[in-house]
Amino acid sequence: MRAIIMAGGKRERLNMDVEKPLIEIEGKTILERISTALRNAKVDEILVAITKNTPRTEEKARKLNLKTIRTPGEGYVEDTQFLKGKFNEFLSVSADLPFLTSSLIKDLLAKYNELKRPISVVTSKQSYKKMGLSPSLTIGDFVPIGLNIVTEGKDCFYSIEGKETISFNSREELERILHEGRS
Repeated sequence: MRAIIMAGGKRERLNMDVEKPLIEIEGKTILERISTALRNAKVDEILVAITKNTPRTEEKARKLNLKTIRTPGEGYVEDTQFLKGKFNEFLSVSADLPFLTSSLIKDLLAKYNELKRPISVVTSKQSYKKMGLSPSLTIGDFVPIGLNIVTEGKDCFYSIEGKETISFNSREELERILHEGRS
C-alpha cells in the first residue's frame, strides 16, 4: 500500500518558524522518524504531501529520497479528499506523529487486509489527557491520531493506547514531549 505523509500544514497553532515535520526529536526530524517507520513496515511507496506552506519540508523530503505530491493546502481534511481523488486507497499519516512505529503500521495494514474498508486510528480521550495533551478534534470519547487508511466504504475505528498516539498541537505540548523524552 502507498503511504502519504501529510506535511503541508500552516504552523498556525505551533507559532514557530520551523515547519512541523522538520522539528527534531532525539536527533532526527519527525519526517525522518515517520519515513523510517514506514520503510521498516515495508509499505509499497512513500509520498510526502507538501504545499506552498512547507518549502523546507519539500527540500528535506528530496534529501531523504522521498517523492512529493503538491496539495492545495486548504487543510488536512481537504487535502486528504484531494488525494483521495487521485488514489483509490492509501495510508494517510499526519506529519506530527513523532513516535509512530513500524509495528503499529503493520498491525493497521493487517487489519485493513482483514476488513477491506477505511480505518481511522484513534485513542481514548482519557488516555490522551493523561499524557497531558489537548486534542484538536474528538469523536465521542475518542481522539483521531492522524493515521488512516483512506478508501471507499464505511469507516471504522482502530483504537490503541500509548506513546505512538502522541501528536502535538502547541509549543507547550512539544516542550512537554521533548522534556519527557529526556527523563
